[in-house]
Amino acid sequence: MKKKKIYLIDRLLTFYSLFSGRKKAHALQSLNPATVVIYSTTALGDFLMNTPAICSLKKRFPASKFILVSSKKNSDLVSRYPWFDNIYLWDNKLLNFLPLFFRLRRHKPELSVILHAHFPYDIMSSVLTGSQTILRDHYGSESPLLNKHLDHYSGYFDDHTIKRKLKLIEALGAETYQTRMHLPDTEAGAAPATHHRRIGFQLGASKEIRRWPLASFSQLAITLLDRWPDSEIIITGTAAEQPLEQAFLDSLPPHYRKNVTPMAGKTRLSGLISLIRSLDLLVTGDTGPLHIAVAAQVPTVSLFSTANPRYTGPCQDSERHIVIHRPGKQASQHPMASINAEEVAGAVAKLVG
Repeated sequence: MKKKKIYLIDRLLTFYSLFSGRKKAHALQSLNPATVVIYSTTALGDFLMNTPAICSLKKRFPASKFILVSSKKNSDLVSRYPWFDNIYLWDNKLLNFLPLFFRLRRHKPELSVILHAHFPYDIMSSVLTGSQTILRDHYGSESPLLNKHLDHYSGYFDDHTIKRKLKLIEALGAETYQTRMHLPDTEAGAAPATHHRRIGFQLGASKEIRRWPLASFSQLAITLLDRWPDSEIIITGTAAEQPLEQAFLDSLPPHYRKNVTPMAGKTRLSGLISLIRSLDLLVTGDTGPLHIAVAAQVPTVSLFSTANPRYTGPCQDSERHIVIHRPGKQASQHPMASINAEEVAGAVAKLVG
């Protein structure tokens, strides 16, 4: 069914290009677009890793109008950036494409840059909304049938996600050396004026296989609180992770629970940024709060197994971050179970001890 869908979209775009007179751009470095559309409609971490490329494009085209197509779940974050003249939210579904179509058509975009979105509707959207030049970051798993509708797309690139986005826009003459992620201004962190350590635990992750086992988090908490009895453990996360937070609290002996502050789901996304900024360190898997902490220059101990930190780990301030990567080898256990709490506690002590 998916192949048939891609074929039908290809036929639609071919007929559209034929009758609209759309032609491929050749001199990409000489472009001077009046309107630039950025597509970043996936996860929080994806958007943050796109910010160096977006910032570079803003410098490359300082007089251009910038429009962001993003997701509803990231709206509280993206709306706080001063970069965008318009922001449109889209769930990447064909059913909800028409409102986006009419809004973008009014702007007559000259350049569309697809950094993170869902194939094939992202390409369809860029072509049908009238974009004259389209760039897209490919990951190699999509059908090449629609490549003919793109003016430039990424090839094989074995390095960090941030760098591959910068490599994509290099074709436009944009700078590619600055890999630092950017956060918008938010309200000041709500950390009290104390001298104890504030250590964040991000219990959840986008996929269960990327989540460190709850028992390991419990053992880590006990180890840290035995070492620093006045320290505070702050649980970060979304409302969907509150059951996980409660299970963590229930797993601790009662006298340790007074040192734990449950904050999962108690802030909006902008409030989560402020909360993470107030921490001394965050222990986390490969998920959005990791990238918030890295961008905020908050030290992290990040845990990887099925994901590869070469592509999605910290890409700045290496002295602030310790990455523990243990690819799971035993099919009978959770992939992240090979990371032990003692090792993580040692990494925490090294950074905030």
